[in-house]
Amino acid sequence: MNEHTSAEIKKVVRDRYARAATTDTGCCEPACCGDSATAADVGRSIGYSDEELASLPEDANLGLGCGNPTAIAALQPGETVLDLGSGAGIDCFLAARQVGPTGRVIGVDMTPQMLEKARENAAAGGYDNVEFRLGEIEALPVADASVDVVISNCVLNLSSDKARVLREAYRVLKPGGRVAVSDMVSDLPVPEVLAGNLDAVAACLPTARERYLGEYREAGFEAVTIVSETPYPASYLLSDDGVREYLSDHPEHVDELERFAGSIAGAHFEARKPK
Repeated sequence: MNEHTSAEIKKVVRDRYARAATTDTGCCEPACCGDSATAADVGRSIGYSDEELASLPEDANLGLGCGNPTAIAALQPGETVLDLGSGAGIDCFLAARQVGPTGRVIGVDMTPQMLEKARENAAAGGYDNVEFRLGEIEALPVADASVDVVISNCVLNLSSDKARVLREAYRVLKPGGRVAVSDMVSDLPVPEVLAGNLDAVAACLPTARERYLGEYREAGFEAVTIVSETPYPASYLLSDDGVREYLSDHPEHVDELERFAGSIAGAHFEARKPK
């Protein structure tokens, strides 16, 4: 399997999401959303209600997630929430409504173009209790023990050092604080052709369930569980131009990739920092 450096992965991820922030596609790219799906279609398919989508600023939903972490986070008025990889702000804005004017929401993203779009969305929607910070989720620009809840949506798998991300989440949480994360999991290992392709890595490849759960426990979290899963449409992966080109040249791998794509699910993780 090809190994990529952390710098290579960060560059391709940053470039991909910069394109998503600056191109008027209504979605991300075929590798993530399918050829005909709109951002609203993707949003509904991964757990956002029509009411939630209608309440958002126009450009907040780019169709980039794989779940709705605010639906499981049980956010309370007055809490401080941190969103890892906040993108254009969709989950920050939904969280802001739940924590209310006495609460606070912080979004962290490493892509300047996404931060610009998120800040524009916050201003347009009048979200005075939301702020966005430039930073990497492996080194969060957030103080120790200052956050009640950490949320994230299909971002942790993009990191080349997920263990470090989870340690950072643990650091910034108050004792008894919790995480509510949506991310991709699979029953089958990632085929070598995909793991060796930087574009595929940037599209958010899944992690095996038990490995993902183990990574939370190793970071110190307790009560780690997957509370729900939603099958992720295999067509989103198989419609990627690079995957289709590869399969046309290597038809012997069609069955392997189809089985892998069919095993992917969007999972909702919950965990808690001990008191």
